Amino acid sequence: MAKSFNELTSGVQAAILIGIAVAVAVFIFWYYALPEVSQRNNLQVQVATLKAQNDKNEAFLQERAEYLSRIQQLQQQLQTLRSIVPDHPDTDVFVQTVYHAGVDTGVHVRSFVAQAAVRRRLYVELPFSVRLDGTYYGLLNFFNRLAHGQRIVTVSGLTLGPPAGGGMGNYTISPGETVGANCVITTYYNTPAPAAGAKPTAAAARR
Repeated sequence: MAKSFNELTSGVQAAILIGIAVAVAVFIFWYYALPEVSQRNNLQVQVATLKAQNDKNEAFLQERAEYLSRIQQLQQQLQTLRSIVPDHPDTDVFVQTVYHAGVDTGVHVRSFVAQAAVRRRLYVELPFSVRLDGTYYGLLNFFNRLAHGQRIVTVSGLTLGPPAGGGMGNYTISPGETVGANCVITTYYNTPAPAAGAKPTAAAARR
């Protein structure tokens, strides 16, 4: 015959109560604690993923800043190079530069005649046949000023002689002028980029 709970011995009652407590604890853990633990683990995984992505983004931003800084430096270098070897002849500006160098050093530019341009693979030569007269040190300062100018300049075929007997037109030699010079002054500019789809000529390919 079944006995009521109160009729059971204290040991059996304790065992039943402990069993009920364990069952309740297992129920609470299974339905409440276990999902929380699983959610916490999922959140930890998400946090770790986001942190890794954030670290990757920070590294990318740092690399981007370095790339932008490098691009700016290269652009500045390109501007400097374009001032030394421009993309266009800028003949008028160069002629003014030579005449101003003559005025500043007391050298007279008696003639300044453009010669045929010489096209190279990466640049074009612009030679000018020039007649100068002045003092010896004035000529030295004149060539030194050109050498330290913004554009690249070379001087070739230099011959020295008396100040008279060269140049174009009529002019008067002053008593202070002691030497005349004939030379070829050459400056340069970049070869224009070929049009899209254009094929190089045979002459250009041999250069």
